[in-house]
Amino acid sequence: MEQSIDVVASNLKTIRESRKISLDRLSELTGVSKSMLRQIEIGKSSPTIGTIWKIANGLKVSFTSLLRKPVVEAKVRSFREGKPLTAESEHYRVYPLIPFEPEQSYETYFFEMDPDTVFSGEPHEGNVYEYVFVIKGQLEINVDGKTFSINENEFLQFQANCPHDYKCIGKKMVSAIMQISYLS
Repeated sequence: MEQSIDVVASNLKTIRESRKISLDRLSELTGVSKSMLRQIEIGKSSPTIGTIWKIANGLKVSFTSLLRKPVVEAKVRSFREGKPLTAESEHYRVYPLIPFEPEQSYETYFFEMDPDTVFSGEPHEGNVYEYVFVIKGQLEINVDGKTFSINENEFLQFQANCPHDYKCIGKKMVSAIMQISYLS
């Protein structure tokens, strides 16, 4: 039963926080006291079946959604899955890997750039950082007038609120992963 208490605690907290519901509001919705809800969320109290039903009804979720461990979907995907976004006459190809979600505050892309191709990135608004991990080839990145050369198995981190240009240098195509992080 110890694991069930932990699962209920985790599921309740996840659902409540994802909906941005306070413990006070959850108490109003469910008819369960705020102190009891807090004890359940921290795993200090084993709720009765009746209490779980009240919580499920108040949140308008299934009873089992509070009892079951969430299924984590694992899936192998290709960097080149789907149709790429292109620029520079298709000599620069970007494949979205992980889309932006407000809960995670970043997005991730795989990109390829043919030799002698230059792509100019627009400045991002706010406190945004780019991380560019070069897998294959050589990439030159100019950030606000300063040039960096990134080789295979190296990466560059920079604040992206200024002009930045990417250039494939060398004789082979660049393959890289770019992560854009939106800090508050």
